[in-house]
Amino acid sequence: MIACAVLWSIAGVLIGRVDMNGFVIAGGRSLFAALTVVVYMAVTKQKFILSKSTLVSGVLLCGVFLCFVTANKYTTAANAIVLQYTAPIFILIFSFLFLHKKPRAADIAVVIATLAGVSLFFFDSLDAGHLVGNLLGITAGAFMGGMFVAVGNTKGEEKMSGILLGHLFCAAVGLPFAAFTENTFDSTGVAILALLGVVQLGIPYILYALATLRCNAITCSVLAAIEPLLNPVWVALAGGGVPGPLALLGGVFLIAVITAYSVYDHKTSVKVAA
Repeated sequence: MIACAVLWSIAGVLIGRVDMNGFVIAGGRSLFAALTVVVYMAVTKQKFILSKSTLVSGVLLCGVFLCFVTANKYTTAANAIVLQYTAPIFILIFSFLFLHKKPRAADIAVVIATLAGVSLFFFDSLDAGHLVGNLLGITAGAFMGGMFVAVGNTKGEEKMSGILLGHLFCAAVGLPFAAFTENTFDSTGVAILALLGVVQLGIPYILYALATLRCNAITCSVLAAIEPLLNPVWVALAGGGVPGPLALLGGVFLIAVITAYSVYDHKTSVKVAA
């Protein structure tokens, strides 16, 4: 799971180096990721399963990919990745609406605290471009929250099929935008898309699927917090955009809240089990 989070974190620094429309980048990245997943499923002799669960997972994953990549084009990479981690808010909402799970007082508290952290991103980026990017980041968080709820209720043998569908849907939606948007298709851009698809998206999602078989969801979510912490580091080292002070404060606060809540939730679960 740690390796997965580290590989996820290189998205911002690579996406910023591709001179293409956000949807085209998302589609091209997912095309290479889909090929990676197909090879993995073939080697491990996993059958493709088409079901309601895999379709729902695929649609939600497609939404995550499209919104996250496009957000990187309108706001800083750090903003995009940390705002995507508003997913716990939507996990609570969707769990209540669709699974009829009543939130605890601690659940409501963490939602309020998370919203407070997210608000700092908007105070730090008031121009229209950043506002659009931040809203797309929040939308990616909503899709991710829905994806966690859906995948959490999907049978183990269907996980990879849902992930594969997510990549295929994203490629089908994103790539056609190349016909009516300005893009630079050179060897460097295509090479970066391949790197994003195989190393930053394809392999990590395989690792994530494997991690869920060995680590519980709480452990995975805590370790995944490495992603937003490392993302701005790679961008800064590459000479890219650095988020403002309020955004940095919001990011640290948001990660701290989510991590503390995850640890608390795990300890509570252990006590109930005992």
